Amino acid sequence: VLEPIRGYYVEPISTLDFASLYPSIMIAHNLCYSTLVTNPKEIEHLSEEQITTIPGKNPVKFVKRSVKKGVLPIIVEELIQARKKVKKLMAEAENNVTKMVLNGRQLALKITANSVYGYTGASSGGQLPCLEVAVSITTLGRHMIEKTKEKVESYYNKKNGFLHNAVVVYGDTDSVMVKFGTNDIEEAMKMGKDAAERISKEFLSPIKLEFEKVYCPYLLLNKKRYAGLLYTNPTKYDKMDCKGIETVRRDFCILI
Repeated sequence: VLEPIRGYYVEPISTLDFASLYPSIMIAHNLCYSTLVTNPKEIEHLSEEQITTIPGKNPVKFVKRSVKKGVLPIIVEELIQARKKVKKLMAEAENNVTKMVLNGRQLALKITANSVYGYTGASSGGQLPCLEVAVSITTLGRHMIEKTKEKVESYYNKKNGFLHNAVVVYGDTDSVMVKFGTNDIEEAMKMGKDAAERISKEFLSPIKLEFEKVYCPYLLLNKKRYAGLLYTNPTKYDKMDCKGIETVRRDFCILI
């Protein structure tokens, strides 16, 4: 999580979001129990191009899918593909009850795919924990958020012909909030889509950065605590979106 630049923003804030970040990292980097290198002698015959090294205090190594495709990436890939099929059926369904059932199914598949990461990180009471896999996923995710910030701010600036210098005001687990400097919501959306497409090319498939929404205005109080009018089209806001502040906290009495 990037440190927030707290404040009240009257300019549009574009949100760029990594789609299914942790499952995508597992697939892209072939992270699995079966691809984890536990004995250096196992990879003596392999070249550097066939190995992924995760930086850290104790670097962890995995063999790439060209050597051996991991079991977890195969499982996660199948779950993601199954969800895409269900979402397609949901879009084609004409009956509201059918749509509700299919929506429940695609949400279940989404949660299952996302929970594979948690399964590897459950060191206390977990059935098959592997902290090397879990830590590698979060490390890569953090590096991706930092790289996204660096790429956005180094490209969208006055030196490259833009009217303003873009600033990443906040970065969460799988998303970044960008102030491009424009006061026009439609322009902020166009720049957000362009940035998502441009930066996605920096990462391995199937990792993909997507433009999600624009907040205008936007109140950023702290990490995971913000509110704003949410726009997915430039003509009218969808709703007031609040995260982590008193209006949506469940540990407050509703009578207060």
